[in-house]
Amino acid sequence: VLCRSKKPVVDVSVRVDADSRVRAKAERAFPRLRVQTATKDRYAAWAPSVAGHPTSEALDVGTTTVLKMVVGDREGNPFNIFDMAVSAYEYVTGPEVGETAKGRGQTLVWPSATGSYTIGRRAWISAGDGYDDAVILHELGHLVHNVYSDSDNPGGFHYFGDSDQDLRLAFGEGWATAFAGAVLESLGQPALYVDSHGAHQEAGYQLRLDLETAAPYQASALGAADEVAVACVLHDLMDEATPGDGPGLGPPEPDDDLMPEGQLVAGTTSTAALWRVFTGPLRRAARVNIDHVWDGWVALDEPQFERLVDVFEDRRLHFWEDAQEPDGSPETAGLLVPVTTDTWGDEHTLYAAPAGSLGPGTGDRDWFAVELQAGQVVTVETRYPGGVPDAATQADPWLALYDPSGKRVARDDDGGEGRNALLASVPVTATGTWRVLVRSRNKTARYGRYELRVRLLGF
Repeated sequence: VLCRSKKPVVDVSVRVDADSRVRAKAERAFPRLRVQTATKDRYAAWAPSVAGHPTSEALDVGTTTVLKMVVGDREGNPFNIFDMAVSAYEYVTGPEVGETAKGRGQTLVWPSATGSYTIGRRAWISAGDGYDDAVILHELGHLVHNVYSDSDNPGGFHYFGDSDQDLRLAFGEGWATAFAGAVLESLGQPALYVDSHGAHQEAGYQLRLDLETAAPYQASALGAADEVAVACVLHDLMDEATPGDGPGLGPPEPDDDLMPEGQLVAGTTSTAALWRVFTGPLRRAARVNIDHVWDGWVALDEPQFERLVDVFEDRRLHFWEDAQEPDGSPETAGLLVPVTTDTWGDEHTLYAAPAGSLGPGTGDRDWFAVELQAGQVVTVETRYPGGVPDAATQADPWLALYDPSGKRVARDDDGGEGRNALLASVPVTATGTWRVLVRSRNKTARYGRYELRVRLLGF
């Protein structure tokens, strides 16, 4: 500290605020960040006062240690929250991402009596999350989402292990968790989401997630309606696209000579490519979910499609055409054989790309042709692949049945299990080629996987 005073000797007190106002004014590329109480009192710490200091001399005030604060049986430190906020924006405005400050600053409120959550440019941190760096960074991820892109997250109750979430919720929460992992890795720490008990003098955690492996949810975190699956896919994209949870289900990696290991877009890093999508197509999209990340990515210059497939399919997100395409019209309908047993046909995907491109996908229509005889009775239905009980595949099939003349005789949206469609006990009135149409009328769940069958019930 260099004192500026006309007096030869002064008493000096130095205050440190949990506020980056000075840095924000000096750099102009760094936002103002502050931590305050629910009553808008800003946190500050004081160094020991120095009496009788000569103003002609510089003063080294040394190190000021801010001790933890205990709120009931919970403990935390507002300056740790402030450090996490600074680290988050050093990542966002640093060379890896390269964004600049946008608009007004952001505020973090601690302690919050109603949990940790974010609205607009303000985040509330629970009394017990004051030392949970990943939780703090997760809420900062929501702030970043609100400032730099467009979040359609409806909010509400959610939890790790739920694979049947609103797609917008799954993406918003998955993004925030992946962002926390990216900032932790920029600090030289592993990408672990850990929510400790937060209680005074009590060890242990109440929630954890390894973003590299999806552990302990690796067997269940699947599909676009699961926030853990979304977080792991986004983490792999920002982590140079190296799926970490075992063998992927997509095609094998291409020859390493074609492009540096893990790189997903020619001439740039995966992190930079994702932020181009995040601040571009996602900012303009309606009902934002993980579909839009795929759509934005395949629209980039020279995307490495095979590697992208490997990352997404590792968590069972399938946003590319199935082997039955093109089957988007009655004339190109694929043959469907009716069954009399409890068996199902092949897996299909509601995704169609414009001719000669990888995508983005269009509103897909899958047509099927089935030979039936007058007097038969059939049930036509869809299910989630493998008969899983939830919409991990995000599919929301709409189903219609047409007679040989092209007349629609039945239709259904959600009459089956979950979001599946069911046409039960439909009488066959004419012998010939009947057609089945499967599509999605859900503007949020445009894509998704399903199985279809036509079951004969008899004459």
